[in-house]
Amino acid sequence: MLVLLVAATLVAGSGTLAPSPGGGPVISKLTIEPPVAAPNGPARIRFEFRSAQGGLRDATLLAKPAGSSWRRSALEESINRAIAALGSSPDGVVEASARHQGSYTREQHGTTNLYELQVTDKAGRKSNALTVALEVRL
Repeated sequence: MLVLLVAATLVAGSGTLAPSPGGGPVISKLTIEPPVAAPNGPARIRFEFRSAQGGLRDATLLAKPAGSSWRRSALEESINRAIAALGSSPDGVVEASARHQGSYTREQHGTTNLYELQVTDKAGRKSNALTVALEVRL
């Protein structure tokens, strides 16, 4: 169980998504619960943001299954719906509920999916990127 908890904790950004030069909003405390990716399994996504000029406009959430390249995550749409409901607050918390993709291969069982999040504020500035890792379970 300890290994699973470590795998589900925040890891350093991969450098896939770059922040705006000169700064932008700051995101922190990204979590996806429960800390596993399972076919059609629930996902509760939560993160905090601050210094968003005019509020948040949208989010990019990339996923990287083991042995694959980065792609848009199935969870991104629910995050953007939650952001749309926030209004123009420069600081706050985003909470969204979604479901993981419908299927994983047997070879993916026990591997790790990485998820990388970045937000853009209404001034067009991109935030820092945060990454979490989830174990795939069938």
